[in-house]
Amino acid sequence: MNKIKIGVVGAGAVGGVISALLSQRGYDVEVAKRYNSDLVFDDYAAIEVIGEFGHKNILVKTVNGVNNFTSKKDIIFVLTKAYDAPKVAKQCMSHLTENGVIISSQNVMNIEEMLKVVGSNKLLGLIINWSATRITKAKMEITKPGHMVIGSFGEASPAFLEVIQRILSNVAPTEISYNIVGDVWSRTIINSCISSVGALTGLNLGKSMLMPTCNRIFTNIIFEAMNMAKKLNVKVKNYGALDYYEFTQKGFKAYFYRLKMLNRLRRQNGKFVSSCMRCIENNVASEIDYLNGYFVKLGQAQNMPMATNRRMYDMIKEIISGERHMMLENLLDYYLLHPKKYLKLIKSKKEV
Repeated sequence: MNKIKIGVVGAGAVGGVISALLSQRGYDVEVAKRYNSDLVFDDYAAIEVIGEFGHKNILVKTVNGVNNFTSKKDIIFVLTKAYDAPKVAKQCMSHLTENGVIISSQNVMNIEEMLKVVGSNKLLGLIINWSATRITKAKMEITKPGHMVIGSFGEASPAFLEVIQRILSNVAPTEISYNIVGDVWSRTIINSCISSVGALTGLNLGKSMLMPTCNRIFTNIIFEAMNMAKKLNVKVKNYGALDYYEFTQKGFKAYFYRLKMLNRLRRQNGKFVSSCMRCIENNVASEIDYLNGYFVKLGQAQNMPMATNRRMYDMIKEIISGERHMMLENLLDYYLLHPKKYLKLIKSKKEV
């Protein structure tokens, strides 16, 4: 029986770890270097993985770019940033076998764009709940253990998903979702809180959440997103112990539940450093259009106010353009704390 042939595009920390651990287990893996990767490639790269998954040194087959894959692939992992993923996926399509699939990292919301390129029957979504960082060009550290979730946007059979699950379980424990859209919404909502606040403050989550207004901002973002989910009939999955439906209930019981969940979020993710913040610091494109920007776009399409998400999005765009600085005081912004007045301000400017 021929080995399953796997391609990996995106030689960052996550792509490096996945390609290395699958290669170690005997899978036929090739990593395609892209234009923005500084990983040095020959025919093989020696990737070192340290941290929560143990210490390993693994040789991984490499090529310079997708078009240099040496064979058609049964699976191609697209592990780039969301704004690059559709373009990369389109390039990958001609390198798939007849029954091959694209597995796209879906920790932010670019489903619609990916489906236009790949199609629902060839696209699987992968949610990664472990974290990794690149120490050197070929040394990756797992900084937080966790599991993964795999699901289909089409009609993949349970047996097929079980095969993919077994493959991915060589990297980290993996579960199958039959509501992958609900899982992606769950991650997008929480990342719209955590990543955007980091981009505003320039601090890790623990320090940002010392500001009392942070809880209020998180709560507003979640309420807005869940109102939109209800409008679109999306069943949002839990984020760990966080039940979004219980979080958005009314009354004292729900109020204390929110306090409990937000305190838990601070304790468990206090050292988290926002990827949007890192992108701004490194002067590269961020994924904010696929986080708060996604909910703003939906709000415009559905004629629903997404006031807090809109103010958060606009403030981060100001930071990106140099009109505003990252600082803790951004969490005291008048219009961020009074988002409905911000929408009135925008409306009045349009009318002038």
